[in-house]
Amino acid sequence: MKTISRKPLLSRDCKVFTSMEMKHMPAIFSRCRAFIAVLLLSLIAAGHTANAAPPRDARVRAKVTTILDKLPDEFKPRMAEFDQKVEKYINNKTWIEEDYVLPFKIGFQFFLEYRPTSTEDRYQCSLIASGPDIQYYDKRAIFPFQQNEMIQESGEYVPVRALIDFYVNLLIGNELDKYGALEGTKYFEKARAILQEAKFSQFVFGWDYREDDMLEIFSENYKKFRELKDYYFYGLSVLNEEPAQARDYIKQALVRLEAVRKENKDNLAAKQFVDAHYQEVLDIFKGSKDLTPFQILIRIDPEREKIYEEQMGAN
Repeated sequence: MKTISRKPLLSRDCKVFTSMEMKHMPAIFSRCRAFIAVLLLSLIAAGHTANAAPPRDARVRAKVTTILDKLPDEFKPRMAEFDQKVEKYINNKTWIEEDYVLPFKIGFQFFLEYRPTSTEDRYQCSLIASGPDIQYYDKRAIFPFQQNEMIQESGEYVPVRALIDFYVNLLIGNELDKYGALEGTKYFEKARAILQEAKFSQFVFGWDYREDDMLEIFSENYKKFRELKDYYFYGLSVLNEEPAQARDYIKQALVRLEAVRKENKDNLAAKQFVDAHYQEVLDIFKGSKDLTPFQILIRIDPEREKIYEEQMGAN
């Protein structure tokens, strides 16, 4: 079972809570205690780099695929290296500022169609952008791209780069939320800034739909979804050391997830979260006398009801 290292303590976390607050909030006090240990270890390890965080430009590792089936045969060679160019751009760029983030993989699939003008090659495409437990599907993208063109940083607006940057930042934002409540906000803000610029560019096709996605991400319902991830991944992070406490946090996450799904059944990210983590939950609560997690899963994921009932019976 893969777990992530939690974000280092922030000074805002060091406050005293009542016992009731401690019961219902992720273990902020534990983070404060952990700070002392982290500080001591940092002093001991000063000057040593063996356990240093990975290079920042190695945090996001992309695998890109292009599907050229809908291109005319004579134009397929023009985009034969497009996937390599996108991969090189993503994998060589510094995306994440926080030192505590572990490397993770993302994926892009581009389904290209040729839409030329009299002056340049243009491509309309559908794309799928995937993170560890979330996926975006976009079927309304268009951008100019020439055979010898490279994708790289520049001071000017480049439609294909804006499209890539937008989705990479969304994937990063969702991943950073695993390290602390709403920790990915900065990257969602970056995606929104890209959106605002794109809306006033020559290639506005599709950005109105992406604006709908941004409105969803900054909605109150999606905020609740992002917050419950803090409970879930904090639980995973302490599972080996404090299994009872870990299960309690994960159960709280499931309770909140059910509320999110009940409030908005169209929250696709919440459904994808279940798809990605249901087996993990089954493993964690295997043999547990508490059947609440399974009962919640049955209600929010009835398609797998038989699987959950079998696990309940085995417990």
